[in-house]
Amino acid sequence: MITKIIFMTIFLAEIIFAAWNLHQKTRHKKEKMYARLSLAALLILGLLCGVLNGTARYGSLIVLLLLQSGLTALNLFWLHKEEKPVTIIRQIGKTISTMLLYFFALLPAFLFPQYKEPQITGTYQVAIENYTWTDTNRIETYSDSGENRSITVKMWYPIEEGTYPLVVFSHGSTGMIDSNFSTCQELASNGYVVVSIGHPYQAIMVEDTDGNVTLIDPQFLSDVMTNNGVDTPEHNQEIYEASQNWMSIRSADMNFVLDTILTKKANGESGAFSKVDDTKIGLFGHSLGGATAVNVGRQRNDIDAVINLEGTMLGEYTGCENGIYSFNEEPYTVPLLDVNSRAIYDRASTAISQEYVNFYVGENALDFHEAIFNDVGHLNFTDLPLVSPFLASMLGTGEADARERIETMNEMILNYFNYYLKDAPELVLSHEY
Repeated sequence: MITKIIFMTIFLAEIIFAAWNLHQKTRHKKEKMYARLSLAALLILGLLCGVLNGTARYGSLIVLLLLQSGLTALNLFWLHKEEKPVTIIRQIGKTISTMLLYFFALLPAFLFPQYKEPQITGTYQVAIENYTWTDTNRIETYSDSGENRSITVKMWYPIEEGTYPLVVFSHGSTGMIDSNFSTCQELASNGYVVVSIGHPYQAIMVEDTDGNVTLIDPQFLSDVMTNNGVDTPEHNQEIYEASQNWMSIRSADMNFVLDTILTKKANGESGAFSKVDDTKIGLFGHSLGGATAVNVGRQRNDIDAVINLEGTMLGEYTGCENGIYSFNEEPYTVPLLDVNSRAIYDRASTAISQEYVNFYVGENALDFHEAIFNDVGHLNFTDLPLVSPFLASMLGTGEADARERIETMNEMILNYFNYYLKDAPELVLSHEY
């Protein structure tokens, strides 16, 4: 809203100056210069006072206003260039071109507007640290340089003394390490050590602790876009082979992170590692990250609870013959919560090719719960609809209020982990939200 107000203010000012210029047949450069300087000063003051948040959002506009003012001052006081006659055509063209410049300068603010952050309900003070670790047992398959695969993680943890359950998060394909920042912050404020994994080449970008940025692998992105939503026998073999590769890489990432943290805990390292209760571990993830959490939950014997946020449980596939998947017939033994939007749940319920793998796992699991969110899309299980409503709407959101939905989801996740990792007396969980 505040970005629209700024833009409309500039637009009205340009219209007023255009009308004034045409009426008096002069450009009023000095007055416009002072107006631009005043607006730049107000924007800077807004940033300093916290009314405006994010230099990256408004910095380009401030620089543009100052640059325009500087050029005008140079012309007025030193160069004394002769002014061209004011005509309707020239003035309209000047106004349109100037407004286009302002629009592009404000584009970061339009794409990533200010928003009210989800409520944090916990009382613990939270510290955040970033780490980049190299897995010496794996070669990076997305690169031909022969380097080992490196994983960057972000850790949230209470600064108060004590040990707290460990929860590890995996983002979706094309996601980011901060995809569910509010969820991680909410858990940590309620007494958890939370770790989010940045999966290099499968995230839209990962920045390591040295400042090196790894962008998403184009072939991986192409494979995801090609296979996403496809549910026909002729494509299933291709999907199966691709998904097994994704699961292998991502599951190894999560296992490596878990083992690294637990080793650091055992070695008595300080900071976040000293706060970990290694007897209480939970996993959760969104989309492909949810599938990863489910897969690692089956692989390890030290996991106490798993949450899957609208991810097809790809790791439960054991084969594909004639376009028909075969599933793991061994019951899932770790407490598992499967969360889906109503749209995905209904689509999976009416699929005619074969039973949805998540339903099969749920029917045979030893401790299984499911939750359905109404009026949401796939990205409503992340912070993206708050961070960038425009981008999220392009990728899939519902009609429900984004902030209310993410707060409800965060509360559900907290309640679930409280029951299984903190021995809460009652599991507070609804079937529908």
